[in-house]
Amino acid sequence: MLKRSWLPALVTTVFVTVGTGCGDECVDQFDCRDKPTPPAGQVYACVENKCEVRAVTPPDEEVDAGTDAGTTDAGTDAGTDAGTDAGTDAGTDAGTDAGTDAGTDAGTDGGTGAQCTPACTLTQVCNPTTLTCENSGPAVTDTSAQIAAFKAAAGTSYDPALPINGAFVTYIKPLVGTDVAGFFLQAEATGPAMFVAVDPGTLQVGDRVNLSVSGATVLSGQNKAATTISGLTIVSQFHPVRNLNTATPAGLVVDQSSAPTTELLDKADTYFATIARMSGTLNGASATSGTGHVAFTFRTAGINNANLKLRVTEDIAADLGLVDTCAVTLAAGPLWKFTSTATPPVTTLQPSAYFTTDLTGITCPAPTLTGAIATSLTEVKVSFSRPVDAASLTNVPAQFTFTNGIQAQSATVSGKDVYVKTTEQVAGTDYAVSATTSVKDTVGGAVVIPNTASFKGFRVGAVLRITEVQPSASNNLDLVELQVLTGGTTAGIQLLQDVNSPVTLATMPDVAVAAGDIIVVHIASTTDSETTSKNQFPTSSTPANYDTAWDFKGGATGITFSSRVILVRNAQDQIQDAVPFTRNSGTPPAAFPGNLQAIQAAGQWLPADCGGALCSTTTTPTAAAVSADWTTLPTSNATPASPSIRRVSTTDTNTKDDWAVGASSWGVANP
Repeated sequence: MLKRSWLPALVTTVFVTVGTGCGDECVDQFDCRDKPTPPAGQVYACVENKCEVRAVTPPDEEVDAGTDAGTTDAGTDAGTDAGTDAGTDAGTDAGTDAGTDAGTDAGTDGGTGAQCTPACTLTQVCNPTTLTCENSGPAVTDTSAQIAAFKAAAGTSYDPALPINGAFVTYIKPLVGTDVAGFFLQAEATGPAMFVAVDPGTLQVGDRVNLSVSGATVLSGQNKAATTISGLTIVSQFHPVRNLNTATPAGLVVDQSSAPTTELLDKADTYFATIARMSGTLNGASATSGTGHVAFTFRTAGINNANLKLRVTEDIAADLGLVDTCAVTLAAGPLWKFTSTATPPVTTLQPSAYFTTDLTGITCPAPTLTGAIATSLTEVKVSFSRPVDAASLTNVPAQFTFTNGIQAQSATVSGKDVYVKTTEQVAGTDYAVSATTSVKDTVGGAVVIPNTASFKGFRVGAVLRITEVQPSASNNLDLVELQVLTGGTTAGIQLLQDVNSPVTLATMPDVAVAAGDIIVVHIASTTDSETTSKNQFPTSSTPANYDTAWDFKGGATGITFSSRVILVRNAQDQIQDAVPFTRNSGTPPAAFPGNLQAIQAAGQWLPADCGGALCSTTTTPTAAAVSADWTTLPTSNATPASPSIRRVSTTDTNTKDDWAVGASSWGVANP
């Protein structure tokens, strides 16, 4: 059970709540500071969003961990019930709220919510009765020595257990993808620090804790993490750990923006798990960095090296629109270390963020209007280069103006797209929409030129089905064949690779196609799309084209020849067709099972699950086993004459049995 120790005259057992973000009077005890001074031996606590007087917990009273601290024996139960909830609740709310409250309020107040003047130091708490600062816990040098002893201890099992007394919780890490949840501990700004890969329950940033470690593991190559702990006790709370070490009162955050390669990168193990501030520029396109994460090369004043990466969740990257050249400050985040299995191994240092509030001072390329398409006679999808801030849409009729008599009425935001409700359009009529500079992206950037896009009044869209794929051509000259099931316009239809974090292979031109027509998408082609007839650019002058099919120009990014999902989305963002392809060699992308699960959930692939469970690499059957197998295709430098994978059934059963590798048949219906 988690126990709270008693410090004479100190309030160390304030009711701890995970921030709800709403309430009549309060979210946490900080909101009760404007209440009158409570009677001796009592304190204000936030109970069901109301500020109420509560008695101070008597000395040595053992608090039920299930109701107070939210953690039981962390070494036994952390991965079960609490493991599910805290990755979301404590990880998100405590990470966000505590990062704000403990980092800001405790930085000002220096204690348990009472206001001491001057503010208490890192190792002190404020006595709510006398309003004086009093010491809490052992000397931080002793705690640092214990953390160092854990990091240096041989093996991964310890008997007797290794004590860690008086460490400060600096960061709450939620469960994301295959990354474990946990919390970071540190005692001095110079380190050392450690990661505890145990569900944090309702621990908060700024808590000072005691615990013992009896088991450990190695994460991300060479990162030692505690995995079995006991005796977790909150000694005191609300320490200003998120303050800079140069602030008053001094916290544990060190600004490493100017630290050179010889200090940070060459001493990655020394700085692993420490809490840091870093300002810099994203100096390279993002790359997958484990399930649910992306990483950017991060150039700071001190380091211009590809082995310094800013690692964030995919959701943060999407919400903030993080791209190459964005300037970003990690206000306070842990330094992670990843060591590859290459020979020789390569170590990257990864300043990390798990909450949007971790990142401040963001400036990115200004948003532009990239296109528009009518999704119905009374709605237009207006697309921008960056995610749009819904809060900036305060006067939609004035912010979005249309030509030829239609008017904006209201709007909703979905990432980079704004769906604008309009007065009724005339089908096929030419329109244009303009956006004002009051439309902002999610980091405050105003829309700049181009801010106008043309579109036609709504017409019925075509319905397409994937019929043939060649993923391994040289120079990204991959091919995808589509069959028209229902005639209409192809405007706004997209061919994509993967559902989650999709890659756009092609955006279809505005062409009226008929049922039964064949479309061949030429990725990385230098020839424009045919828009007037199937032989607009005949084979006689354009050998790559097919006179029996519409030849459309795709984007520059080719298909990744591994385990991937290829899909078609219409202008309304609905999936028209999707196929998971597997390559049974090497390690499949970690994101593949999730992409397969997404099209199963959309009703586009069968079976709907794998033996009653979400399909994965370990289910029966596995994610690969239920997917179309393109392993035997040429591994590289394929040509249109090379074998392809294509539909072999005239009935679309949405199963792997519809597909087989064989002789190609581009531009005509499959035999």
